[in-house]
Amino acid sequence: MKIGTVQRGFTLIETLTALFVLGVVVALATQVGATLAKTTRRIDAESRLIEEARTAQEVIASKLLAAWYVYPPGTRLAFNGGATTRNALAGRPDWTVGEDPIVAMVLPPGAPGAGCQRGGDTGGCYQLVAYYAFPRGHYQASVGPGQRLPEDPENADTWVLMEFRANLYGYAPAGPCDPVPVPGGNLSRLSGRLLAEYLQPEGEDPAYTLFEVGDAGSVTLRLRMARSLHGAKVRVPAASRPPLALTITPRNLRACR
Repeated sequence: MKIGTVQRGFTLIETLTALFVLGVVVALATQVGATLAKTTRRIDAESRLIEEARTAQEVIASKLLAAWYVYPPGTRLAFNGGATTRNALAGRPDWTVGEDPIVAMVLPPGAPGAGCQRGGDTGGCYQLVAYYAFPRGHYQASVGPGQRLPEDPENADTWVLMEFRANLYGYAPAGPCDPVPVPGGNLSRLSGRLLAEYLQPEGEDPAYTLFEVGDAGSVTLRLRMARSLHGAKVRVPAASRPPLALTITPRNLRACR
């Protein structure tokens, strides 16, 4: 006589237990995946902020090292009436060194003895160079579609760092102590150019000042980078750390005594 095999299925309790365990595993996997994605986004954001800060430091330091003159604290500068050069933080066209986030300098001619004519040879021109900051949202509203940054309304109040350059046509000092021209708004048809974004506004830290101009022409650049990312704040350096500071002493300052 052949004995048949009895096939036994899963009981209801076993099925429910298996489903519960599976649910826990899926939930844990989802949580781990979300945490990993969040960490990856934060690391990417920090790397981007570090790169922005490094670019700003390198560019500004290279210009200051070559500077022939650095505008001292108290100097009021106005480039023109353009939106990319106005002091959007104060709602006016002019900037004051030592009060507003700006540093400005004059570079010597790249080719001494050459000409300095509009539309012609400019190798002999002294050049005004300035760096200043205003809100990212103001930049977005001031430039055309081809120059706009990717939309990021969560960070509209963070600052961007701008660069302005202009040849000082007609300026040919006879000696190192001749007066240096102070722009009063007549540098028309020139715009500011974006250098870096996601700078932390000075007002978020009373002890934080972007530019500090010394009496001897040295400049200390302090950077705090910040970006909101899905409600979380990413900062470089961390809020508990001092800002990224760099002091630059020009090598080519005019020898005026």
